[in-house]
Formats: sequence, structure tokens, C-alpha cells
Amino acid sequence: MLQTVRYPVSHPLLKTLIKYFWVIETQSSFEVNHKLLPVSNIDFILNLSSPIKYTMDEKSDITPKGFHFNGIRNRYYKINQKGVLLVFGIAFFEAGLFPLLKIPLSEFKNDTIEIDLIIKGFTTNIGEQIILAPSIPEAIRTIEIELVKLVDIMLIPRKEIYELLRLVHSNINELSISLMCEQVGINQRKLERIFNQYVGISPKQFQRINRFRGVLHQLEKKRYQDFTLLAYDNEYYDQTHFIKDFKSFSGCTPVEFLNEKSSIKQITKYC
Repeated sequence: MLQTVRYPVSHPLLKTLIKYFWVIETQSSFEVNHKLLPVSNIDFILNLSSPIKYTMDEKSDITPKGFHFNGIRNRYYKINQKGVLLVFGIAFFEAGLFPLLKIPLSEFKNDTIEIDLIIKGFTTNIGEQIILAPSIPEAIRTIEIELVKLVDIMLIPRKEIYELLRLVHSNINELSISLMCEQVGINQRKLERIFNQYVGISPKQFQRINRFRGVLHQLEKKRYQDFTLLAYDNEYYDQTHFIKDFKSFSGCTPVEFLNEKSSIKQITKYC
């Protein structure tokens, strides 16, 4: 089992932008050859070990340089990495990355981006410092110092934006977006612009991904034996619609997902 250790955010400015830092470190050779399923936020990947290969389908793949991130995707992709691993991750909140990149996150949808192409010299500025740090917490402190320099305070999302994200997340019925806009008094086009800028996808896509993540959580906790009941409890029209949606995100049916244990989340232990 792959062990991922999570570390809290220390700097007050970053606490509203970043959920946590995570680190994967192995003492011996390990092979990761699994699926990464869609999520509604973006992580920076600071890879200090062997290259990571991402396969979007059976015909195309990409192997970015060490420091990179994956834009929000609407389907799974496969990840392959072999060797002794040392990978730092920065898990941003859904609206947390835009104040650093200052580019609408919709520009990166379904893409893998080397961080140095957006933030010049990012790898040079902190790569060697991370390697030479005497401990993981010290390395993370170095990362925080560099990230604070990048934040545009004027772009930090207001409470109203986080409230909109919360409202859209809680309304898992895809047909409720226009009604929700009427209730809170916001123009639907403005809501779309906010989501494309801060999150990278439309409100409806955001709903679909979060509903899928909720279903995964319920499946992994084995709360449901009846998929029809699971479908209805998550506002799917019927079981057929539910399974079709599940396959579009994961590439397999719920039964196959449980039997294969092929996603990174299923093989990872968090500490």
C-alpha cells in the first residue's frame, strides 16, 4: 500500500487557498500503475523522483518534467511511475489556485502543464532547497515562502465566491442551476464566468464531478448494496443514468470499480 502523509498549512495567507500539503516517499522501489479519477480541485505536483507518465486514452500519453499540475478533467486517466519515490503535492481549494496563476483555470482543462511554463523559474527557485532541506516540514516551509510571493491579494476569492461554490456543490440536481441563480440573485452568465475563472469548469460540470465523488465515498464505505437506491439518493433519474455517468468518469461500472481496486485512492493510505 502506498502511504501519503498530509501536512497542515502554516502561513495565514495560504490557509484560505490550500487545503493541505501531501508527501509520498518510499524507501524502496515501487510501481504506481493506476487510475486518477476526476476531482474538482487542482494539485501542484512537485516530483523529485522518476518521471510520471499520464495516459489520457490508449493512444496518447504525456510525461511532464518534475514540477507540474493537471487541469480539471472530466474523465479518468492512467498514471505510471516506477522507482524510489519522492513527490510533494499542494492540494488547493477549488478556488485557491487562480490568485497564484492569475490565468482563468478553464485554460488548463483536460491538460497537463509544466509549472515553469506559467511561473518562470519556479523549479529553480525551490527545487534544490527542497532537496537540501533537513526534514519534510522544513521543505514544506520553503514551498510556503515561495508560494506567498506569488499570491495576488486582489484575486483572493471573497466569501461570496466560496458561498456560491458551496451552494452549487450542495445542489446535486443538474437542473437546479438556473433556479439557484434566481434564489440568490446572481446572473447565470456571471456564475459561469466565476467558475471558469476560479474553478476551471462550468457549474454543471462541477456538480457532476462532486456528485460522482460523493458516490465514490459511499461505495468505498460500503453503505450501499442496492445501486438503484444509491442512484436515487444521489438525484440520478434512474440506475441506467447513474451507471452511464459513473462509466464516463471512471471507465468502468460501479461493480467493476469495487472489484478492480484500480484507482490511486483505493491503494493509498493517508496519514
